[in-house]
Amino acid sequence: MKQTIVLACVLALAIACQPASAQFNFTDDFEAGIGAWTQGGNPFVLSNAQNIIPAGGQYSAQLDYSADFMYHNLGWEADQFRFTFYLYDDTATRNFGTVRSYSGAGYNDGTLQQIFAIGKYNTVTMPGEVYDATKYQARIMAGGTVGWFNLNGAGSPSRSAGWHKFDILRTGGNVVNFYVDDVLSRSFSDTTFFTVETLAFGLGAGTSTGNSWVDGVMFVPEPGSLLALGAGLASMAGLIRRRRA
Repeated sequence: MKQTIVLACVLALAIACQPASAQFNFTDDFEAGIGAWTQGGNPFVLSNAQNIIPAGGQYSAQLDYSADFMYHNLGWEADQFRFTFYLYDDTATRNFGTVRSYSGAGYNDGTLQQIFAIGKYNTVTMPGEVYDATKYQARIMAGGTVGWFNLNGAGSPSRSAGWHKFDILRTGGNVVNFYVDDVLSRSFSDTTFFTVETLAFGLGAGTSTGNSWVDGVMFVPEPGSLLALGAGLASMAGLIRRRRA
């Protein structure tokens, strides 16, 4: 009887961990303020100068200095995910969103293991890349090919003043796709695998000024990520049952 209860509880947890469950999604349109984010260095500020999400809303998070930085610890980890946000491209030379992996539970807890970044940057560092100021940029920290690179795949949108949508999609294996305005702009299949648990915006360094805004932030686990957790829990229940037999 106890074995059945344990198995039922574990399977219920597995079902609860399905990606369709909103408990594992993180969204922020800043209409309720900026309190979900921890400010590091210079702070982002709540602004009503620009807004895109939701339609008819008022607020976004504004960067006006290159040392601005903010982060949010999800409180759980995912290996496959989609990270989405909108960036208002204005006078700032650097503003980008990052998904991070630490060996501990969140920002600066343990060793920094992986960064995926996307947005606007002022140089490239990946071998063989030549900086293109007409395009947006992205970064991979750990893998076979690392550094900042241009988002200049076929059909990739060029920079322009106003709102742009950015996505990082990490699927099965080591594939990471980078999108600008829903156009696949670069893809890599040799990234180093780590689960991620932290979102962040801004460079957090430097002395340059300029404006940029962030809105409509969303982090959603892809199906394989939390389904794997559910399968692992179910396997654990089976092991417990066998040991009690």
